[in-house]
Amino acid sequence: MGAGRRIAAVAWIELVRLTRTRIALTLLLLVPAMQVLLFGYAIRPAAATLTVAIAAEAPADARTLIDALGKRGDIVLVGGARRSGEAEAAVRRGEALIGVELYEQPSFANPTAHPRAARIVIDASNATLVAAAVPTIESAYWQSLAQRNDVADTGPGYKIERFYNADARADWTFLPALIGVTVMIAMIMLGTLSLAREREGGTWEALLALPIAPAEALAGKLLPYVVIGTLQGALVLTAGVWLFDLPARGAVGALIALLPLFAAAHLVLGYAISARAATQLAALQGAVAFYLPAMLLSGFLYPFETLPGWAQALGDIFPLTHFIQAARGVLLKGDDALTVFSHAGPIALFLAGALALALAAQAKRLD
Repeated sequence: MGAGRRIAAVAWIELVRLTRTRIALTLLLLVPAMQVLLFGYAIRPAAATLTVAIAAEAPADARTLIDALGKRGDIVLVGGARRSGEAEAAVRRGEALIGVELYEQPSFANPTAHPRAARIVIDASNATLVAAAVPTIESAYWQSLAQRNDVADTGPGYKIERFYNADARADWTFLPALIGVTVMIAMIMLGTLSLAREREGGTWEALLALPIAPAEALAGKLLPYVVIGTLQGALVLTAGVWLFDLPARGAVGALIALLPLFAAAHLVLGYAISARAATQLAALQGAVAFYLPAMLLSGFLYPFETLPGWAQALGDIFPLTHFIQAARGVLLKGDDALTVFSHAGPIALFLAGALALALAAQAKRLD
């Protein structure tokens, strides 16, 4: 038998072996299928729905702009016509991405009015989303102005004010989210690979044979990693503030206090994956299958507001989504501790679910 036939025989045997394993099925079918579905149906950066609040001194001006915006499918009006100053307040409260403040201009009815440019105020904490929002609202403004005057009048014009990120810096959008992504990947990898390695070596079962409850053993094993994850997140946060001038306007201490809960959620999930997997490689594939959609659906790579409703509902399941919202709120918007801790509830709920899965998987394996 020649060398070519021997190589072909070994390759055939290896191919048969791979096709009969779950790992091959995951690599060849499940992961690519998940990527195609997410990128094809969920990730649509050009399809953002913009929430807009409109306030005007003259109600007629507000109605004209509302009529112009109402014809656009990518804009959702929040609250109808508002009193002067309320559109800006809606943006600051997070109710709207864009606020338009219209002021009364000189006319036959009011010839003494002082010409004032309209104000378009934008929540610029997500620079990627702002880039798509500005041309849309500019076009709608000029259209409404032309309709009101029945001519293509230049009118008083407008000025754009970006809140929280005046220069629309993309790194200010990216870096707060990077804190959560760094901790998530590190913790889920540590949780899967370290525990899978111990289980393959038999040391984990030996630990459980001692007079200690499984939950106590799990807590003791994961506590050092929680500390590491917290320090890791704090280090990325510090680097962002020092090297990239992140403003850190809000309750930074509350955000750091949220890190242990966030790290623990992914560590416990990693343990649940490793308890179900037969080998370290299978556990690694399970970790990738989790954090890939988490990164895509959380607002890290693409604005969360551009996702369709069903994708946003899925994204709300992942702790990363809520941590990113908390991090951007603290660093860019100046959120207080109460607002930060409001994001702890979904993360704690995820942790409880992951813990239940982990303990159930371990009990089944011991049986």
